[in-house]
This record gives sequence, C-alpha cells and structure tokens, in this order.
Amino acid sequence: MSSDPLADLARSLTDFAQAFRDVLTRNPQPAPGSPAEKEGEGEQFAGDWGEHPSRDIFAATYLQVTSCTDHLLALAPVLTSRRSVFAPYTLARGALEAAAGACYLTDNGIDARERLRRNMNSRLVGFCEQIWMLNTSTFTSDDAARKIAYNEKRIGQFERTATRHGFRFEKAKRIGVSAYLDKPTPPIMDLVGLAVDNQAPELGKTYYRLLSAAAHSEIHGLARLLVPVGSTPGRPGEALAAVNLDAESLARELVAGPLAAHSMAKGVEWFTGCDLSDLHGPANQMLCTWARVGKLQLPEVTP
Repeated sequence: MSSDPLADLARSLTDFAQAFRDVLTRNPQPAPGSPAEKEGEGEQFAGDWGEHPSRDIFAATYLQVTSCTDHLLALAPVLTSRRSVFAPYTLARGALEAAAGACYLTDNGIDARERLRRNMNSRLVGFCEQIWMLNTSTFTSDDAARKIAYNEKRIGQFERTATRHGFRFEKAKRIGVSAYLDKPTPPIMDLVGLAVDNQAPELGKTYYRLLSAAAHSEIHGLARLLVPVGSTPGRPGEALAAVNLDAESLARELVAGPLAAHSMAKGVEWFTGCDLSDLHGPANQMLCTWARVGKLQLPEVTP
C-alpha cells in the first residue's frame, strides 16, 4: 500500500494521458482498412459543407481526445498540490465531457451516415453559437457583422448539402436550440452516462450531477465538502467547518473521468485501427489505482 495515494492517482493519470498523446503523435492518420479509413473512401457525402466530411471525423475525434487528456494532465498536479478541493471536480468533469463526445463519434454500432450526421450536428452547434455570441448590442463592429454573415453562410451550405443527401434539416429555433440534421444531439448527461458505463448509464449521470454541482459552485455541491472541526465557543448551535477531502473520497467521486477516458480509448482504437497496445498497460493501471485508492470494484479491461 502506498504512503501517498494522491500521488498514485496523479501518476496514473499522467502515465495514461501521456501515453495517449504519444499514440496520437505516432498516428496522424487512420490505419489502412480501419472504419475511419473505409468510411472516408470516395467521400460519398461531399458537398458545399466540405470535400472530406467523413475524413474530418477522424480529426474531430482527435480533438476530443486531446481535450480529455489535457484535462487529465491538468488534474494530476492539482491533486498532488494538496491546495485545491473544488477544482479537481471541474477538471474531472471536463475530461468526462470530452471523452463522452469522442465515444459518441466512435460508436461501433452505427454506420458511416449516422457518424457523419453526428459530427455535422456538432459543427452546426458551433456555427449557431458563434452567431449568438456576436449578435448582441455589445458587438456592433464590421468585423462582428462579417463573422455573423460567414457563419450564416456556412449554415446555408450545410442545409443545401444535407438536403441533397437526404437528411432533414431543422433551422435553429431560438438561442440555445441550434440547427440540426434529422434529430438533435442528445444531452451531454445522456452521452456521459453511456461513456461511463453503457450497461448502467444512470451511474454516469449520477457522477455527472455530482461533478457539476461542484464545478458550477452550487451551494449543495460545495457544502458537501465541508468537514466539521468543532463547535463555536460562546455560540450555541453553530459549528466550525473546514473545506477538505481525503484521497479515498476523491478517487470515489472523480473516477468517472478515468472510466470515460478508458471507454474513449476503446472507441478510438476500434475506429482508427491504430496500434494502441502501448496504452493498454497505463489504461489498466489507471483503473486499478483508482479502484484501490477509492476502494471500488472496477473491471480490469483492456481498451
């Protein structure tokens, strides 16, 4: 048993995230014969929205993997600093969301058309968000107007190409409800639930609520981390409390991030066909370490 469980947790995150980064560096393209490579052959969905829309999914997946590993690498030193209680929840939540997005795109139960639809919906969200950000009384410059016009043009291109390929295009209804093809992207909580445990998605949703309560500075989320330290002298009914958390509790409550990252690794390996064998050891070691410190029962699964 280690004398420094926080250091163990941090080291496992760093080893996994760095190994994943190394895999991305060695594999800038999908492997021959992989689903990613096959789905991009011929680019049957090419159009005004892009000449290589299916191939672009590979890049989108890598961006999400990079975001997830970035959050894990940032979480490691925060844990070992022993100076922060709330920030680890925010970082674990960021890793969890990025991993869930990658899992959604690399789902091995969908075809090329559905995978493209999912990625295009994500891009439509981006265009709409840009318009909503700039289309206010605060931004009145010509530059803001040009950017709004560009994003509106791209949405129009997506509408024309989507219709040509048989997708149903729905325009944005209001701020917060973006344009989409066929059906909107599921809420992030649903995606997180599947990424943590696709056999028991409610578990992942519960973890997401827990992490979000602290990340959003909700009083109930912050108050959970108060530890009573005694009564207040001369003030009956009041108690002193400190903000603190032990390694076991942290491992138990933040483990959704490593679990989803592990699922992400499996999806990326299947979709890209890249050799992730160097990641298997760090991935399993990460889960074993978090299970040991948090006294959890987690499957030792090769990604």
